[in-house]
Order: sequence, then structure tokens, then C-alpha cells
Amino acid sequence: MLLSIEGDEATGKTTLAYSAPLPIVGFAYDMGIERAIKGGKYDELFKDISIEVIPYVKGVTYLEADAAWKDFDITIFELPSPIQLDSMRLRGNTDLWLYSINLMAAAFSDPKVSTVVVDTMTVARRCKASSHLEVLQNAAYDAAGNRIQGVNLREQLIQIEYGKINDAIRDIYTTGAGVKQADGRPKNLIATHHLTDERKESLDKDGKVVQMLTGKKILEGLAQTHRFVDIALLTTKENKEIKG
Repeated sequence: MLLSIEGDEATGKTTLAYSAPLPIVGFAYDMGIERAIKGGKYDELFKDISIEVIPYVKGVTYLEADAAWKDFDITIFELPSPIQLDSMRLRGNTDLWLYSINLMAAAFSDPKVSTVVVDTMTVARRCKASSHLEVLQNAAYDAAGNRIQGVNLREQLIQIEYGKINDAIRDIYTTGAGVKQADGRPKNLIATHHLTDERKESLDKDGKVVQMLTGKKILEGLAQTHRFVDIALLTTKENKEIKG
């Protein structure tokens, strides 16, 4: 099953995702796992299961030996966004993306893994976008890290370049739809998403086309997400009660 869980902050998206069938391998791009696991649902959902949280260490792949998740019910790889010390040039995003996507491929390929969690796919997509921009920026530097005269440093992606980013996210969904567990059942892929304000083109008082807020919230990420998942669930909070 492919499931999208969408909602604002603190609406139980991550907690719900990790209540899926075990064993689970999760990818914590959002880094909010401690609150989700050890919060109000800990005794009910997580108290009696083994959980391993693996911090990100640059250069360590966890792919050379036995699977890092083989002895645990839930294994979560922390994927913190790299701290940027340069106001212009991005660093570390490509390393982080390749590390996470290679581990994800290994988890998908392991028939013993029942569920793969991507938390959040919103931030995973941002990571891929930053990685792509980082690669483009590298063209402005020589092997020693010095700026090449006459070569402009890219500051942002243009709209058409998001095609490659969207293709990478789409590949995660298509892979998740095609892999199976050891007993032949389909593997589960659960992707959590942030929400963002919906904008649509409209005409202002001067007749110019502008982007206007509609007052609605929509999924922040791949626009066609709902085409790739079996179920999309919206989580909300009303009077301190979480609803889905």
C-alpha cells in the first residue's frame, strides 16, 4: 500500500506513519522523530518494540555489511539538512541525498522490510532540489574550490529544472508500488507531507496576471502525488484533539 499522510505541524503525521506494519525502515528528513515516538502514544504503540535511530555520519553508508535494520522492529535514519556556512554556495546536500536514496533502495530491495517511511517527502524533495542546485553551482569552481572567472554562480533553480527533481520523487513512488515483502504481499510506502497555501492565477485591478491566495491548504511537494498513492489522509488538530 502507498499512503500519503498530509497535515500541519504537530498533527500526528509521523506517529501515525510509524504505527504501520513491522519491520519499518524510516528516513527522517524532518528530524522530529523523538517527539513522535516518545510522545503521548509511546506506551500504546512503541513501548514493547525495538527502535534504532541512526545518526547521519558523512562518509558512512551502512551498505557494506549486514543491513543496519536487521535486528530491529523500527530503524530510523536521521537526515538533517546540512548547515550552510557560505551565504551563496550550497554544500553537503548531494552527499545527503545520495546517502538517503541508496539506503532507501536497499530497504525497498530487502524482502524482510514491510514498510518504508519517508518523513517528510516535502523535505526530501527540497533535499533533492538543493542537491541539483549544488551540482550546478560546482561548475563555477575549480578543483581547488576557487571561483572560475567569467562563470556565473547559480543562485536558484528555474522552473523547468524541477522536472528532474520531480522525476526523482516520482521514482520513489513507482519503486514502492513494485516491490514485495518476503511473503509476496506488496511492501508499504508511507510518505508524510507538509501543507502549504494554495495559490492560483488571477487578474489584479490593472488586469495583470498575479498569484493570489485561495485560502485553502494543499500538499507541499510533488503536484501529482495523489495519482501515485492508494490513500491520502489529511490530519488536523481541533481543540487539542488530532483527527484524520
